[in-house]
Amino acid sequence: MKQKLIAVAALLATGASFAQVTMSGNIGFSWQQSPEKALDGSHVQGLAVNDGDIYITAVEDLGDGWKATARGGFTLRGRVNGINDRDGTVSLAAPFGVMTAGSLRSCSSLEAMKSGAVTGTYYTTNETKIYTPLDACSLADVVILNTKVSDFTLGATYGELMSGTTTFGLTDKGSSNGSAFAVASADYTKGPMKVGFDYLYLTVSNGMSQGATLPSTLTLLSPLDGTRRLRMYGSYDMGMAKVSGGYQMKNYGIADQYIAAIAIPYRNFVFGIDYAGRAAQGAPARGNTIENLDAASVVGAAYGIRAGDKASSVLGVGMTYNLSKTTSVNVSYLAYTDTGTTVTPGFGAGETFDTTGLTAAQISAARVKYNALYSAAPGSTPGLVNGVLNTATTPIKGQTIQQAAGMYDTEYRIRLMKTF
Repeated sequence: MKQKLIAVAALLATGASFAQVTMSGNIGFSWQQSPEKALDGSHVQGLAVNDGDIYITAVEDLGDGWKATARGGFTLRGRVNGINDRDGTVSLAAPFGVMTAGSLRSCSSLEAMKSGAVTGTYYTTNETKIYTPLDACSLADVVILNTKVSDFTLGATYGELMSGTTTFGLTDKGSSNGSAFAVASADYTKGPMKVGFDYLYLTVSNGMSQGATLPSTLTLLSPLDGTRRLRMYGSYDMGMAKVSGGYQMKNYGIADQYIAAIAIPYRNFVFGIDYAGRAAQGAPARGNTIENLDAASVVGAAYGIRAGDKASSVLGVGMTYNLSKTTSVNVSYLAYTDTGTTVTPGFGAGETFDTTGLTAAQISAARVKYNALYSAAPGSTPGLVNGVLNTATTPIKGQTIQQAAGMYDTEYRIRLMKTF
């Protein structure tokens, strides 16, 4: 024993550093009703583990103000659900800033403006469904640089959308359809106030910014090449209540998004109200007919909206009672409002449309693409034509297509949550 103690003392004397490893996460079990519907039109409801995230973090002090951190995680949902990986990053902190590299789930800065007392499908999993008005999170490989200057935190990010996404069939950057983005951000924090913005520019290999011509059929994310996005957000903590909000704008005619929230703490309680919305979605203003139809297809797949969708919103109210610093009970209710899709097609069978700059193959492809977009509601569910179920494969001039009823509904959760 004495020899072991001497050996440990010798190591300490040499200044050798050891990484400190910690585990953190949460498990939440709920009785809930989801806004999703079963095939028979009934609500999906019952008991479920919807919150389960485990993270392992290793931190090493390198001396002189330098620190290295590795962090990785996975999800636990119980029952027969598989264990899925979460973020995997390594970061290096220095006196002048922090560099982080790795794979992560990149979510909207508008989400950070929510009250925290409203939980649900959207608010918890960050995996947006078609009935939610805000963007889904993206899986990305990133390199992030952050530095603090007085009360400002400045950030720069380079990222590549990850492969393995079945929705788009994405491949890594450098292949024929890789997708990369750059983000510049700035936050100002002073006492109870915080304001900030982030600006994104997205490029797609072989996209139009590289001078390529779009193919006659939709190919992955090429139509979103050159996308620009601006998000602005802020919060103010008055003590008796914290108010927050944010706004998002994109080019190519993609609908604006917004969120407003208030959190009111009272003893062990936190009461919250969240309101998020999306403006009506017009036809993408990308270029000629085929470019606009390509963009409309991708917008529908990527953001869950398509040209003609009316404005949508979600209003959530919630209450959290903290039994301790790490254990809580939450009750939440959310209502999703959307009058659905109302589109009057610009052309259909036998109609003419703008063919400027299009080849014969593109004209043919445009008609097929148009029919696919506007002859049925999202998810290949037949739409309603002036209130009557539409089973036609080709839109008729002047007809109104509406999204089937029941796509937007209510949701509630009663959850017991433990963090650690």
